[in-house]
Amino acid sequence: MTRLVLLVQKFKVSQQLPATLLLSALSCGVAWSQASITKATIFKQIDQGSSLGFVVKIEGSNLTTLENPRVLLLPSTGITQQDPPTYSATSITMAFTAVSSYVPVEVTLSYSTGPVPKAVSGTECAPEVDVRKSYQVEPENQVAKKYGHGVSKNFDVVQISIVNTCPVAVLVPLAGIALLDDTTVPLQPFSLSHVTSIFSNDRTFSGPRAIFFNAVQATATLGSAIEPFFGSGFTQAVSILGGGFTQGAGTVWKDLSAEQLQNLTAQSFQATEQISASGGSLQKSVFFPRTAKKANTAITNWLTASRTKGSPVPLPPLTLQVIPVLTAAAK
Repeated sequence: MTRLVLLVQKFKVSQQLPATLLLSALSCGVAWSQASITKATIFKQIDQGSSLGFVVKIEGSNLTTLENPRVLLLPSTGITQQDPPTYSATSITMAFTAVSSYVPVEVTLSYSTGPVPKAVSGTECAPEVDVRKSYQVEPENQVAKKYGHGVSKNFDVVQISIVNTCPVAVLVPLAGIALLDDTTVPLQPFSLSHVTSIFSNDRTFSGPRAIFFNAVQATATLGSAIEPFFGSGFTQAVSILGGGFTQGAGTVWKDLSAEQLQNLTAQSFQATEQISASGGSLQKSVFFPRTAKKANTAITNWLTASRTKGSPVPLPPLTLQVIPVLTAAAK
């Protein structure tokens, strides 16, 4: 009888053991696969007027082991659009659009087992520290040689040099550059297309070379029309003016417009410039319009103060917006 009881007890223990081991394994598995967020970073994109584009990057471990979670941003008020997130086990990125005054505070990954929250940190790039900027006003005589007479007389040209030491690429929009003057409103640089139109007008109509050769051509055309009323000497003079004289003048006063236009296109700041991360650089020129072909007061005062011996080097009267960038597809 005693042996029978012992056999029954052993059987019960053997039945309970697999269940105990299974529960232990499941509990270990849940603990091992629990999602953990180490950092949540927000990156700003290009300003779209009343709204602003963002990308949130969530870094951690086991983020998608059990399921792909929903990404919730707090506060939710002000968010106008959220794109589908891009998932990996250690990183989740999502682009979204919000009002320009939106300030994110927290990001939460919503799982069926419960939420995993994390306070949002700022962008990994501090533009005022990690993006180095310097400015150089180009002398008018050099501007005339590089970009033509029309550009030199109508614009103050400032060369901007930028070195990006941020771990992410940055965008610098032309609309985010301004010349500051205490006496006037901030002055924005003109776009390349606008500067090119001034260049073309000077080359074909209002510039000194255009005026000279247009006058010579007009005189030769008029002389050809009235030469029947004069002698043969007049006819020869008209022929020389329209032929040899014009060609000789063109040899002395060469047309450099093709090279100048190429310089203008290659060296001008575009609508938006992107500078690569970790040491990327940019050196291009912006064009501030003059009033009555006189240099802007802010630039004149800056140059005067910079050349004064014994005085500290003044800050340039320029502002430049730098926007850190991360694409939603980045891992």
